[in-house]
Amino acid sequence: MAAAGFGALSPVRQIPAHELVVDQMRRALELGQFRPGDRLPTERELSEMLDVSRTTVRAAVAVLEREGLIAVRRGRGGGFTVQAPPIDAAEMRRELRRNKLAIRDAFDYRIIVETGATRLAAQRRRTAELAALHKLLAGMDGALEVALSEQSAQHTIEFQTLDTAFHMGIAQAAQNDRLLDAVADARRQMWLPVGAIFGRLEPNANDFHESILQAIEDRDPELAASRMESHINDTRQTIAAWLKR
Repeated sequence: MAAAGFGALSPVRQIPAHELVVDQMRRALELGQFRPGDRLPTERELSEMLDVSRTTVRAAVAVLEREGLIAVRRGRGGGFTVQAPPIDAAEMRRELRRNKLAIRDAFDYRIIVETGATRLAAQRRRTAELAALHKLLAGMDGALEVALSEQSAQHTIEFQTLDTAFHMGIAQAAQNDRLLDAVADARRQMWLPVGAIFGRLEPNANDFHESILQAIEDRDPELAASRMESHINDTRQTIAAWLKR
């Protein structure tokens, strides 16, 4: 007799190895670990790094190439180059308006995991991590200044890449691998649907980062978490305003 309440169980599908490679590579691209224009490691290097066959890497690369995430140049001197994903911002905005509940859930999820990570970071941060975060913050200041003066998609991506690195650096400082994975997932859940509408940056894009870092440096967990929550809610309000346009 089947146990009651377990209707969510379903047949298990064997996942092909190349799909796991695609997921790892797509995650690295989405989190800004490789930027548009960057060269990826070679097929042989990826095979060794991921401990899979070159055939598996080739199959994964073919998927990413079809998605427009990487360009493949074959032959001598060829390789894999990261591409800016093709995005129809107007259609994306319409899609977001149709999925307001999913956007709400993504922001709720991000607030829960990032405030938790920030609270622990204020308790556990080390000197080297503070130095890395200060360096990223300085880079974000410079990137935002350039982006606001030129307002190109490339400069927006540059700032967003540093922004992601800053938030992931805070999660790293929390010294909890599971929480680090959760923050990465939360940012993916938010930026996958909403990142496309950021064709340009607003002057407040770098607000809160300095005060968050200061609270972490001062070892003030509750203040750090509160400022992170305010920062994420500020982004939520910016997106809500854009969707009304």
